[in-house]
Amino acid sequence: MSQYFDELKRRNVFRVGAAYAVVGWLVIEVVDTLAPRMAMPDWVPGFFIILILIGFPIALLFSWAFEMTPEGIKKTAEVDASESITTTTGQKINYIIIAALAAVVLLQQFSPSLRTITSFGDEARDAPITIAVLPFADLSADGDQEYLGDGVAEEILNVLASTDGLKVTSRTSAFAFKGQSLSIPQIASLLGVTHVVEGSIRKQGDQVRITGQLIEVADDSHLWSDTFDADLSDIFRLQDEIAGNISSALSERLGLQLPSATREMRNWDIAAYELYLRARQLVLAREDYETAITLLDTALQIEPEFADAWAEKGSALALRAYGLGLEDETVAEAYVEYDVAWVAASRATEISSGHQLGTAVLGLVRLNQMRFIEARVLLERAMSQPNPNDNTVLWYAILKALTGDMEGALVTLDAGLESSPTAPNLLRWRAFVLSYMGRWQEVWDERTSTALAGDMRQTAIARLVAGLMIGEIGAAEIEAWVEADSVEVSAGNMAIVIETIYAIESGTECDGSNEQLDVLWNTDDYILASVVSKACPELVAEMLKRGAERILNVPNRNELTEYWVPGIGEFRASPLVHDILSELGLPAYWDLYGWPDACRRTAIDDFVCE
Repeated sequence: MSQYFDELKRRNVFRVGAAYAVVGWLVIEVVDTLAPRMAMPDWVPGFFIILILIGFPIALLFSWAFEMTPEGIKKTAEVDASESITTTTGQKINYIIIAALAAVVLLQQFSPSLRTITSFGDEARDAPITIAVLPFADLSADGDQEYLGDGVAEEILNVLASTDGLKVTSRTSAFAFKGQSLSIPQIASLLGVTHVVEGSIRKQGDQVRITGQLIEVADDSHLWSDTFDADLSDIFRLQDEIAGNISSALSERLGLQLPSATREMRNWDIAAYELYLRARQLVLAREDYETAITLLDTALQIEPEFADAWAEKGSALALRAYGLGLEDETVAEAYVEYDVAWVAASRATEISSGHQLGTAVLGLVRLNQMRFIEARVLLERAMSQPNPNDNTVLWYAILKALTGDMEGALVTLDAGLESSPTAPNLLRWRAFVLSYMGRWQEVWDERTSTALAGDMRQTAIARLVAGLMIGEIGAAEIEAWVEADSVEVSAGNMAIVIETIYAIESGTECDGSNEQLDVLWNTDDYILASVVSKACPELVAEMLKRGAERILNVPNRNELTEYWVPGIGEFRASPLVHDILSELGLPAYWDLYGWPDACRRTAIDDFVCE
């Protein structure tokens, strides 16, 4: 036995085994450190471990059966003992063992920093997965199920939006291209997304067929597609199932571990759900609030605990109340309507604690009742929830603009536009806020993005005036556009509006005559008058003086934003404005949330604006 052991030592079997183990250890450490950085599949490190384990007995057998000689590798049995150089070979193996051990020590010392190096695949993995869910096409025979296709797509969007690891474009932007003949790559480019979900819905009687597909925009490939046939009452399960399949497809394709795309949702009576979808379509389009409220009331008779329907009813009532508040003869009705909207939205938050839309509507009601502190608390609560909708973002930004925080309003609008780059109302208010601040160049520079949103009329006017202010376009171009668009403005009023535009172009001051003021204050085309007047601060001040007494006696009409335009510091410093701002409770609001640049507190019970 002793002779056998001595022969193993002479043939360097022990040294080869030790060298193999240390070098194998080093290889495993290197692969384990670099594999993730080089985007290697997860099985690669395990494969190397198995390969090295298999090779160990082979290396031992090789060292026993073969020997290194000056003439090369020979079988040990063929080498004369007097010519053997195993002692020299053993020394070389010792050096290999020492070097490999040193390399292992150094690798373990520096591997933490090596593991932080960005891998070849990390750029794609770290980049957010952005996805847009387009409205599902209505393929029903009568073509009257558009609301259902929209509802299915929106619920899938909502489920995906609640999934960590996905950045989902808002409904407003995803649905902005409905009816337009744009390709998927074009839509994806405009929305800035990497993936698109599209599909169709076909309803026949109580049966529904939903087809969906997930497209990776980069190579226009279909990661997943399927068709579902079911009873209409099973539509809630289908929505969750489709969202789950999309999440799984993304996880598999991108090597991610996305959580299950599901959420708690009660299976509402399908008739109530359809009524809710019809009403929601009207409210989102800002159309026919009366019909929407009637549909929602019917749905709530069927499903009294339908929180979404209560919130949508509150939204419809509050938006209708805003319209009523714009007319002096219906101001009293507006106040009553806001109270009813408060009750409806409160019911939504009672049924579903912290209901996002319900909370936002409560904030809107308080905002338009000019109870600013309460509005701020409620809107911040709604904004703190995952994926606040575009209306919540809009109302929060308006609150900031009304209270003099124009920079804060821009920050809020920009954050909303990250997930909803084509939201018309967000783009419209961004143009307004920039114009209130006199930042005309930015309004002009963003004309492409405003056109992307369908170029809402008010946004287009702001852009045209911005172009005029910085000399990019002439008054004649605006005159042609205004005359073609403002068909309801009388010829006499139009003449004065055009005269004002040419005055701006020539650099002359607006004359501030009563006639000019009457037109810009009373014209049916208030938006045109409002934006054009930003170029004439003296007109703004006179207009605000004229409406000063009214602002305290009507619901919010967004006129308070005019108080913060440049060039009217004398007006802001007047006792009249001081009394108005005090009556509105703005000093207390500013004490809590920060004072605007135009105002500051001068004493514990006094302040000044400039």
